[in-house]
Amino acid sequence: MKENAHSVTRTGTLLHRIDPVIAGRWSSRAIDPDREVPAETVDLLLEAARWAPSAFNNQPWKFLVLTSRDPESLQKGRDALLPGNAWALNAPVLIYTMAYKSYRGKDRENWRRGYETGMAAVSMAFQAVHEGLVFHQMAGFSADVLKESFGISDTYDVFTAIAAGYPGREDLLDEKALAGETAERIRLDPEKIICRGSWEN
Repeated sequence: MKENAHSVTRTGTLLHRIDPVIAGRWSSRAIDPDREVPAETVDLLLEAARWAPSAFNNQPWKFLVLTSRDPESLQKGRDALLPGNAWALNAPVLIYTMAYKSYRGKDRENWRRGYETGMAAVSMAFQAVHEGLVFHQMAGFSADVLKESFGISDTYDVFTAIAAGYPGREDLLDEKALAGETAERIRLDPEKIICRGSWEN
């Protein structure tokens, strides 16, 4: 991990010892709007996504990458965000995740596309920790606005928006967003999510 990666990790109470990147990765909203993310660092995130697993190695995902080096395109991406994600306007990088609805090269729906695109996104999230970046996924955006602004066809599903950047500037957050920066990180008890040997409702 890079020297400033401690700012983008925050571990909760663990029941078992796991990799610190997995344990510590979290979705901060405090991003430094004045620090540009180098193009080569963005490429590392995308390379991590490229190597995610998918059925038949079909790789259904596609990413719309918007950075501060192209302010006009970045603003179009920001315009698709809903008011509740106003904090994400500080991010110098926005990535929209989407997936081709059919298997590439086949006239058949790929019903796994969302699951597989999610695996590609979490691969980026873990790489972001190594690069010392905030990486926050959001559903609060208008896919219709995004598709119209960029001419994205209906052959693609749009799943998430990702705000990425270097950590900092809690002073730019409203009270609700700021509270999330220090709230305890918790997970459900194992018995609520795991069945061992038999199914239990």
